[in-house]
Amino acid sequence: MNQRPCEATRVDEKRAMVRATGEIGFYTLLSRVTGLLRDVVIGSVFGAGAAADAFFVAFRIPNLLRRLVGEGAASVAIIPVVTEYLTHHSRAETEEMIRALIGVGVVVLGCCTVVGMLCAEPLTILFAPGFRGAKLDLTVALSRIVFAYLFCIGLVALAMGILHPLRYFAAPAFSPVLLNIAMILGALGLPGVLPHPIYSVAYGVVFGGLCQVMWLVSVLVRLRIPLLPQWRPCHPALRRVAGLLAPVVFGAAVYQVNVLLSTMLASLLADGSVSALWYANRLLEFPLGVFVTALGTASLPTFAVQAQRRDLGGIRESLGEALRLVNLVAVPAAVGLAVLAVPFCTVLFFRGAFGAEQVQVTATAVRGLALGLWSVAVARLLTSCLYAVEDTRTPVYAGIVAVIVNVCLSLVFMGRIAPGADLHALAGFFASLSTVLALYEGGVGGLALAASLSATIHVLYLGVVVYRRVAVFHWTPWVASLSWSLLGAAVMAAPVLWISRQVDWLDPQVSFAIRAGTLVLAVVVGMVSYGCVVWCARKNELLLLTAMLPERLLRLLPQFLQARR
Repeated sequence: MNQRPCEATRVDEKRAMVRATGEIGFYTLLSRVTGLLRDVVIGSVFGAGAAADAFFVAFRIPNLLRRLVGEGAASVAIIPVVTEYLTHHSRAETEEMIRALIGVGVVVLGCCTVVGMLCAEPLTILFAPGFRGAKLDLTVALSRIVFAYLFCIGLVALAMGILHPLRYFAAPAFSPVLLNIAMILGALGLPGVLPHPIYSVAYGVVFGGLCQVMWLVSVLVRLRIPLLPQWRPCHPALRRVAGLLAPVVFGAAVYQVNVLLSTMLASLLADGSVSALWYANRLLEFPLGVFVTALGTASLPTFAVQAQRRDLGGIRESLGEALRLVNLVAVPAAVGLAVLAVPFCTVLFFRGAFGAEQVQVTATAVRGLALGLWSVAVARLLTSCLYAVEDTRTPVYAGIVAVIVNVCLSLVFMGRIAPGADLHALAGFFASLSTVLALYEGGVGGLALAASLSATIHVLYLGVVVYRRVAVFHWTPWVASLSWSLLGAAVMAAPVLWISRQVDWLDPQVSFAIRAGTLVLAVVVGMVSYGCVVWCARKNELLLLTAMLPERLLRLLPQFLQARR
């Protein structure tokens, strides 16, 4: 008698997670497309030289704090607390908690922003130890401008932490589009009226942050959420948020910490290394953001509700399904990016100040990071699952191990750690162990490879602990899913590689239309060949992936919808 309601609840949560993933993924796709357009514009105007390096380091510092204190808090500290209040407390108590959260959040974010502006120079020296002279001065000046973005995006994260438990995902997912548009307008419209052209992009960041805040505030007002701040730092809910935030700040954002460490080490290399690493990460963030981050964001409220109900079986089923979907998307995405690294970088960036050598360096970094894409994707889901069952220690321990591994391997594979410290011989020894390592030849490629290997160690650590925490995990469907995804990706790689070799991508005589057309053809052929292989044995997962399309698109598939109903 009790089993049926439980099963019905699990099905409802699963459907809610699928719908939310599709909704978030759709708007995140818009965000990633505009983000790529933004990077194309910045690359075309500023290339991958000293000025671009300065901006990306300046932007990286508050962006890391946003990931750690802003989005990290919203995803793993605020959402479980808000979910508990929505489930077990009255509306008046929930509104009082939200007002206290906003009041304390505004003060904390304001203090962090002011301290960041005052400490811009030592922070820049810490995060970019290889910058000197005019390049360092430019980075410090840009950092002081961009730090204002931290306050704006922190408020956006607070709004996200309130909207997600209410199952409102579209508005937060769309808000980055506003930032990207503002940065594009800044890069194109302001360079000629500022002391240094790169300042235009920094001011675009601040304006974009303000637009994001105003957008989400309008949504909260429309939902009649109380926004009048209340100073109650001793509120029980805030103590719970602080208790969760202390460990999760590091554990939930280990990927970003590794990216920052790679940026620090890249500053020791030649001009353009930081920019190449930035552009490569942006390409990797496209599949991660459109699907994996969407799935992780949508699954956390589901995990949180199931944890509140003590439904361990429901968590196990939801996690298993989410992991199978990650296999379905992350494996071919990683293989496709590795095979088409040069074509992607050429079509997106090979113009204006972005030359052929910079394309090669960026493509090498893309190949190195692609090896760790699946590990990063799985780790995000496992981390959400652990926080849902109130295990805040494991992600911290796993993160510490991953960072240590990343630093050690980076110092070896990059081939140089500081003036006078030459490790080329040691790097060559490790490169000789495998033809795979030989592809990266140190430098930025070595840093990317180290990040991928550390991500693999990270996900293995998390996987062992999750296996113990969720009791009997159903391994057979997951292993079958991964095996078919690997087989499909291998079949996909052959025609994609053959098509890509029909064009000399770095030949200036080859038109953009031929490059773009060939790349689109390779991607379409790859998707079709992969889909045919996977359809043979994982038909249900492909249908579930299709079900994640927004409902407005599903209306074009009435037969499919009727079958699903």
